[in-house]
Amino acid sequence: MEKILVGGLFFLAGFLIVGWFFILGYCSRLARNVMNGVQRPLPEWDELGDMFGEGLRLFIVVFLYLLPIVVVAVLIGVPAALMNAVRNESAEMLGAGISGCMVCLIVPFSLAISLWLPAAMLRSVSTNSIGGGFEFAAIWAFIRDNAMNYLLAIVIYFIARFIAGFGFILLCIGLIFTGFWALLIQTYGFAQVWRLRRP
Repeated sequence: MEKILVGGLFFLAGFLIVGWFFILGYCSRLARNVMNGVQRPLPEWDELGDMFGEGLRLFIVVFLYLLPIVVVAVLIGVPAALMNAVRNESAEMLGAGISGCMVCLIVPFSLAISLWLPAAMLRSVSTNSIGGGFEFAAIWAFIRDNAMNYLLAIVIYFIARFIAGFGFILLCIGLIFTGFWALLIQTYGFAQVWRLRRP
């Protein structure tokens, strides 16, 4: 409980971005403990400097994967918004068409990234490197060879997110703790897939 309470405070600090470095670092340590079969895998909130470094590494992996989505959204979304702002029927129709194309591009790509990213992050944790998160052949082999367990981890993640939503009941402030708890459940589930992976 104490570890979740501390994590919730860092989760709240995530609004300042820097909190996410510590949260991702904590999840990295949790994943590594699960991979190594540690009986009580939740790490202590200590050695914050090293934890920050681990979190920064994972943050860079996530950022680089999401960067193409952001670039496409800006390159297509800004012109579409400008056309929609013009009081001209043809421009508005063109802007609406561009917006529709953007959605058709971004939604499938975002879904694919969300399914791929946990495996990429696990690879980065296991190799202690940013480059590990972009070893596409190894990541795809892991997902393909462990598809059922990987799918089960995704289902567990959605269940945990659903339960975390009840944090709103506690005057909304409970969400920062249940949100962090759900993130730990997600990390634990995917790390178990890695530990039980087929060689």
